[in-house]
Amino acid sequence: MDLIARIAPFFAIIAAGALAGRIGLLNARLGGWLSAYTFWIGFPALLIRWLGDAPPPDSGQALALLVYAGVMAGLILAVWALGRRAGFVGAEAAAGLPMVSVVGNTAFLGAPLAAAVLGASVRPLAATLVAVDFILLMGLAIAILQTGAASLGIGAALRRVLANPTVLGAAAGLALSVTGLRLPGPADEGLSLLAATASPVALVALGGLIGREGGLPARRDLPPLGLALGAKLLLAPLLVWLALGLAGASPDIRATATLLAACPTAVNVFIQTRAFGVFARGAAEAVIAGTVLSALTLTLIAHFLS
Repeated sequence: MDLIARIAPFFAIIAAGALAGRIGLLNARLGGWLSAYTFWIGFPALLIRWLGDAPPPDSGQALALLVYAGVMAGLILAVWALGRRAGFVGAEAAAGLPMVSVVGNTAFLGAPLAAAVLGASVRPLAATLVAVDFILLMGLAIAILQTGAASLGIGAALRRVLANPTVLGAAAGLALSVTGLRLPGPADEGLSLLAATASPVALVALGGLIGREGGLPARRDLPPLGLALGAKLLLAPLLVWLALGLAGASPDIRATATLLAACPTAVNVFIQTRAFGVFARGAAEAVIAGTVLSALTLTLIAHFLS
């Protein structure tokens, strides 16, 4: 019931956005403005706030973080390679699938769920895993995503990653965490207010897209959608669980990392694909379908881990 209670508000906000899109209140232009706000302001503020408040990881967690990062980065590259070679995946989908298949909703859903299922003691580790997701994994996935947006090679795309507001926001939050610094009072309060807007605005924009273009995936979208859901909800947590077991990670670290790896595709993935104009509809379908299916898969995985 705790998991259902955490997921239900997502769908209520998405449904409101879908209704607004369906009846014409949220047209493509307004939806673009909402996406741009979240991309440039809302989500970076949330990452600075969320990661900046978390304590830095201790030395005993370093190996587990490296294993988690290695497994998930390897899965990004494997999905990209498969997408480029698969006959049922177009060039745009091949560029977007790695992000859709690996970058999960760890900040909004995974970390709070891990603390609820495994105990408050895992919250600092969950915060560092969120930093890995939104600095290393998101950075690599954005570089690949940009290869579908313009005539860019992977090297040129990687150089542009450092200018991405999501990567910069995560890096700034991690820096605050490591140094223990806090922003001055008014700035800190203003940042908190901006951070609180990130998730609902992104979900309204996502719902608007679904409402305008229809919620059911087209037949041509099913193969890449199936690949993304299989990798995100099943393969990613299985690989992380196996790898951390082989690395001798403690049960709490192994369970926390596995639970975060099992989270559905992040709403911010839709925002990123929408901003670059690459595979946005496929990302929206993966966020919706993945979040629905995760009510079952996350429940089963959480029950197994606990």
